[in-house]
This record gives sequence, C-alpha cells and structure tokens, in this order.
Amino acid sequence: MDRNLFSGVEAVCFDLFHTLVDVGSVPASVGGYTADILGLDRSAWNGACFSGAHDICRTTTQLEVIRKMAHHLDPQIPMGLIEEASAARQRRFDYSLKQVDGEIVAALARLQAAGLPLALVSNASTAEVAAWSDSPLAVLFDVALFSCECGHAKPDAQIYHLASERLGVAAAQCLFVGDGGSDEHRGAAAVGMRPVLTTQYLGRSYTTEAVEQRRQHVDYEVASVAELPGLLLSA
Repeated sequence: MDRNLFSGVEAVCFDLFHTLVDVGSVPASVGGYTADILGLDRSAWNGACFSGAHDICRTTTQLEVIRKMAHHLDPQIPMGLIEEASAARQRRFDYSLKQVDGEIVAALARLQAAGLPLALVSNASTAEVAAWSDSPLAVLFDVALFSCECGHAKPDAQIYHLASERLGVAAAQCLFVGDGGSDEHRGAAAVGMRPVLTTQYLGRSYTTEAVEQRRQHVDYEVASVAELPGLLLSA
C-alpha cells in the first residue's frame, strides 16, 4: 500500500455506519436485533437492508421502513411485531450515534483541529440518523450528507460530487474512508476520490471472503479511523 496516497489530501469524506459507529455492537439491553424480533433470518434481513426495499432516498418513518422491508420478506408478519421491532431498532440506532468510540472521536477532532475539512456521506433512512444532532460526531463535520435528505445514494456519482462541492475541494484531493458497503469505494474512485478501507467493525459481521472482496476496490487499508491523523498529518 502506497502512503503517497495521503500526500496532497485537502479534505476527507467518511461513511458513517460500520465506519464511525457500529449498530451491531449496541448492547442487547438497549433493543433486540430487528430480524430476531420479526422471526426472520438475519442474512435475509441484512440483504433487505441493502436492497431497493429499503427506502433511503426520501423522508420516511421508522415504522414505514420496517413494515416495507419485513413484508418484502414475509407478508404475514403481524403489525404488532413490526411496531416492536421498529421501536427497538430506533433505540439501537440512536444509541450507536450517541455512544461513539472515544478513539474515533479523538481522531476526527485532531483532523478538524489541523484544519482539514471533513464530510460525512451516508446511505441512511430518516430514522437511522434521527439522533445525529445529539451525536458527538456532529460538531466535527463541515458537511453531513444523508441520502434520505439529499436524494442521492452511494455509489451514484452525484452524492460524491455534492460532497466535494460543499467542501469546496476537488474530488481528486478528497480521501474517502469507509467499510466498503454499498460499493462505496468503487463509486468514490470513479469520481476521482482516493478510497481507503477501514476494517474495525467488519470482523463482527462479514466473512473473510467478503472483506477480501472489499479490498479489491481500495488504495489503502486501516484497522481503525484512529490511524488516520498519523497518516494524514505527517504526509
């Protein structure tokens, strides 16, 4: 991996889920896993979350989103279970945004203090980011783009171009850091951004083969976002 990738970087774009926060790490006491409450296979549910059944490019409610995805998989799931799953899912996502790994917060604060503009570029439905304003991450970003608000989603070029435009930095001078979901690294590279894979949360949810596949689309890999200040501020 070539550390020259970090030379001349003028801004950094970050993915949110599985990059800066991890809903899968939220304690079970906060809320049960959505698929378990609904009586669905976890892999099938995760597949639905990354499919067209998950409405992420317009304003929605949590109940609306969960009902649509649940009934996409099993039309017989009763509304009572869907309401229970929706409430639990909201608690888990809210918790993940409010209780962020301190090392990640500190790393972003170092980049911000060094004058490096930061953008968040996230595929998310409305309820998933409802607690964003209460997150310690919110004050660290110059730009926050959520697909449910801007109407564009990764890996489409529009959302990356919008991020670079709002940062006032050419795409070629932007680093894009993420876990690789939604084919985000390929999309970032296609507009000229420099893709970096972070694997901190991948081991919890993905097979070795899946992680290897994501490595094919990046120029550099870090085990945690906490490594970035050392790489960027010494470049």
